Amino acid sequence: MRTSGFLLLVSLSRLALSANHALYRKEEACATLEAELPGDVSYPNTTAYLQSSYYWSDQQQETHPNCFVTPRTTAAVSTVLRTLTRHNAPFTVKGGGHSPFSGGSSIEDGVTIDLVYLDSIKVSADRKTVSIGPGNRWINVTEALDPLKLAVVGGRTADVGVSGLILGGGISYFSGQKGWACDNVNGFEVVLASGSVIYASPKQHNDLYWALRGGGSLNFGIVTRFDLASFDQGQIWQHGLTFPGSANASVLSTFQNLTVKGLPLDPAAHSFLGVAPAADGTYAVNVNVLHATVPYPKNSIPPVFQPFEKLPGSIAIETNVGGVSTFLQKYATPYGLRQTWGNVYLKANFPRPVLTSIVSLFEARNSALFEAAPGDTIAPLALIQAIPTNVLQLMEKNGGNPLGLRASDGPLIMVSFPISWTDPRNDNLVVDSTRKLIAQIAKKAKQYGVDSPFVYLNYADSSQQVQKGYGKDNYERLKRIAKKYDPQGKLAKLWVGYFKL
Repeated sequence: MRTSGFLLLVSLSRLALSANHALYRKEEACATLEAELPGDVSYPNTTAYLQSSYYWSDQQQETHPNCFVTPRTTAAVSTVLRTLTRHNAPFTVKGGGHSPFSGGSSIEDGVTIDLVYLDSIKVSADRKTVSIGPGNRWINVTEALDPLKLAVVGGRTADVGVSGLILGGGISYFSGQKGWACDNVNGFEVVLASGSVIYASPKQHNDLYWALRGGGSLNFGIVTRFDLASFDQGQIWQHGLTFPGSANASVLSTFQNLTVKGLPLDPAAHSFLGVAPAADGTYAVNVNVLHATVPYPKNSIPPVFQPFEKLPGSIAIETNVGGVSTFLQKYATPYGLRQTWGNVYLKANFPRPVLTSIVSLFEARNSALFEAAPGDTIAPLALIQAIPTNVLQLMEKNGGNPLGLRASDGPLIMVSFPISWTDPRNDNLVVDSTRKLIAQIAKKAKQYGVDSPFVYLNYADSSQQVQKGYGKDNYERLKRIAKKYDPQGKLAKLWVGYFKL
């Protein structure tokens, strides 16, 4: 008995020493960074620290590192990575800070590398390339390019960060013509775990170039510059129709037909639906359609979208024309709320009842949630998005990407479930209900034979196995590339975040 008690004391002492040593490593790393980058390290209860703590979701904002470091150059990022790996200090990287999950781009204790000052936007002399720093949000990019009548394949909402969107795939208003954002990168400037800086493109380090086009970055390195293909672009056209929930079946059927037959015939077209509770307790479905070319006259409807106009019962209609920035602002989502989401992909050639049954499951989940948390302000959304075959074909550009999607897999429809709320006491309730809903829908899709293994990283729940959904061969290839560029696995060990290999 005395021996076992003594062993327990020894074990507890070792745990305490280990914890103290880990804390010392983090604090020592912050102190070393402060000496190496004076003025660019901030600590709790300072203005700079509070500024870096500003995140889209409350869960991220409530996560507190030992210090933030804000490197201003690629060389400084290299210094930071060398220091952190030398000290074995856990860290994370913040670009736009738009992940909903605590730990998505925040860390409790440890060091957060805030890329906010890597915010350059440079247009090449021939106007064919725009070089963008990872500290930008997409509204910064579009506001710089709109006056030049240029665009890149980028995000659709103002507050989303450049880095996360591209590295996770990147659906865009221009995807029908150009593909996803990851398929329109000419090259990545990357700082590896060793601190070395390399350039990944179709011509050099093309394996890493392939991996970064949707494989995330946590196993590969910190991207400090994205060279994006640019193109001439004037104003775009947007049209919105709102229908009561009683019209769900006809609206959803029309959207399915648009995905399968309509969008491939008009690559300039883009569409998504939102189903959400209305103020009176019923449901409404909002049809959003956009076109990269403004029709003439501008209040006319492009033929691809006219089937929606023929549906009876719309309760609100709007039409807008503007620069890309106009619509990034229109679809921006508020800060200061608790957030989560998750997604499921379906083969779009499914029997008609599939989408309506998914919406019914969504509404049933919401009823249970509202009843369980009556005092909270809960705002659920079912976001239904078209991934037509023309978009999938464009994923083969420049050697392809790791997502594992081919034209023969499509057309596809993505259903995601972003939801916000205010009371932290309901965190587990909301997150668990969202995960259960995703599981129910995945099961339903499998029953109908329309399931897809693909999970879109940028709308994935933190528990979803994203890269495994890219297929076994691509998953194993990603792991080999990670080992090549980080043979000691330092990033896998130290970089805190989700969707690692």
